[in-house]
Amino acid sequence: MKKRVFRVISALCALFIFMSCLNIGGASADENEGRTASIFAYTLNDYIYTYGTLTTENAGDTFDFANGDEYPRGVMYSEVINFDADKEPYLVIFIADSEYTVASCHIWRYDKEKDCAERIAILDVNYNLLTDGRVGTFSMGFYEDKRYILYKTYENDALIGEDCYTAIDGVAYRCVKTPNINEEIGVADFSSRYFHPGTDISHFNKELNNFFDKLKNASADSVTYEDIAERLSDEDEKQIENVLGTVTGFTDFDIANYTTMDAYREAVDVRPDGDRFYLISEAYNLGDEIYYVRFSTDRSYYNYALLRRSDDAPDGYQILKVRTDCIPLSDRELKQIKTDYDRNTLLYKKAKGTLSLGEDKDNGKKPLINIGKIFDSGMRLPIICVGGGIAVALLTILWVYLYSDSD
Repeated sequence: MKKRVFRVISALCALFIFMSCLNIGGASADENEGRTASIFAYTLNDYIYTYGTLTTENAGDTFDFANGDEYPRGVMYSEVINFDADKEPYLVIFIADSEYTVASCHIWRYDKEKDCAERIAILDVNYNLLTDGRVGTFSMGFYEDKRYILYKTYENDALIGEDCYTAIDGVAYRCVKTPNINEEIGVADFSSRYFHPGTDISHFNKELNNFFDKLKNASADSVTYEDIAERLSDEDEKQIENVLGTVTGFTDFDIANYTTMDAYREAVDVRPDGDRFYLISEAYNLGDEIYYVRFSTDRSYYNYALLRRSDDAPDGYQILKVRTDCIPLSDRELKQIKTDYDRNTLLYKKAKGTLSLGEDKDNGKKPLINIGKIFDSGMRLPIICVGGGIAVALLTILWVYLYSDSD
């Protein structure tokens, strides 16, 4: 009998400890990665907006100042690097700034507490000040699982100087001694007479655009809601498509920018001509008949709209937010924006009932059963405390029982 009681109490202790540990983690890894990608995408977008994109007609082309070429300006290369043994990702952006005749490498990190990007280093080289015969180079170096930014100086093809930079725990450092480098990727070489990108920046810098798209996709792929786009009925899909066809001209529309219903209606009734709607990419039900729909046009794959399904809306859906040619929302942004809209006083009443979803049109899967979260994030700490308290109590009972008289 005593052994049975011991096993029961031990099992209960393990169960409550396990449940407590499940709630300690906070945000999921996918959610954090998605938000990091989103923040980095916005950062890179700001650089492209400010400096433009550096491009050449052909791969390997050189800006030859001696023959009258203008000084280059624009973002030429960007990458996410884990300097410190894959502990934390950093965004590195290489630019050429014609105004100051510099080649630069800017290093950014994602500050989780402030939920923003923080620039931790700027490496500037004024190539116009390099004396004749001297050439500077920017490159990325690899040594086992470590990553570095390298700046080297050559004179008459002989190496005369080398600086090595890395980042550890969110702080940029200049290495006292350059480590042995297993692999090196050249980014640019330059002098007072020329500027030569070391990466392929032809075709409107296709490599940079592909990297930008990877950040956008990582943000979009972090969404944890079920994609219902392939389960919409033909009638519901057609109704949503009709609404999306009228909003493609909005670059950035948000109901949160209006304080009165009259002002909102006046703004939303202006249906500017824009790109032609193509198709719905993904659709997510955020609850309370608010839907996040990603769609493509004949110009851009990255567009989205937030719609409120309402019987009061002229087209069946109230337009809440529209962004075209943009960065998709990450999972964390999507959850926060739903909370913000729940408090908006301009929302129409939600429609009665809900969308009738069928089987997946592509693979015929049966409809998934949506199971709401039992506990929201605000209840994690109380759950941990209660679970831990119960576990301690059970352990105390177990200890008393083991050392008590067998009678």
